[in-house]
Amino acid sequence: MKLSLAEGLMLIALDDEEGRLLSAAEHSIDHGLLSILILELSLIKRVGFDGNKIVVKDTTGTGNKVLDNVLKAVGGGGESVSKTVAKIAPSFESIQDDMIELLVQRGILKVESTKLLWIPVSERMDNANYAFEQEIRDTLKAVVQKGQKPTPAIVILMSMISNCKILEEVFREKDELIDAVKVAKDLLTSDAIDGETQKVLVDLKDHFLTL
Repeated sequence: MKLSLAEGLMLIALDDEEGRLLSAAEHSIDHGLLSILILELSLIKRVGFDGNKIVVKDTTGTGNKVLDNVLKAVGGGGESVSKTVAKIAPSFESIQDDMIELLVQRGILKVESTKLLWIPVSERMDNANYAFEQEIRDTLKAVVQKGQKPTPAIVILMSMISNCKILEEVFREKDELIDAVKVAKDLLTSDAIDGETQKVLVDLKDHFLTL
């Protein structure tokens, strides 16, 4: 994908018509973003997993300030992703704003303020370059509807979209959504991802049920 996983999750979590976060994701999106950022760090070999615990492999900066902040917060690892996310979440209260800032800098989102006289009273995020989000949607639909083999990144993204309860934002028809829920569940134990990542995703699925 041309986007980071966290950027992709943030785009799907935004209501394209209302220009704000989907209500379904309000209670889970912060944990979703932090989880997917740690999983993204695993894809670029900064961290790994062993017995559902984070193993720090490389603390070199990635050039992405949000990823780097999360890598720093992970510290020496040693705990599961779910426990780590629960621990660091209070210090990442601005994680949504940080992701939106990255998307604005890349020209993908545009933020517009509604003002009463000169005082900003609300903001909306308009998708200034929808092609990026459309690519994500098309890829996810190809996996569900056409049986296309997903990359590890797509497995992680679909799992986190499911955890944040926004699968229906991508799969809006009832039959499509039923298929998508099944595929998202089956992918957790598929050979598209390694065994250690499977353990992490299964544990995260349980974690999000408690939010």
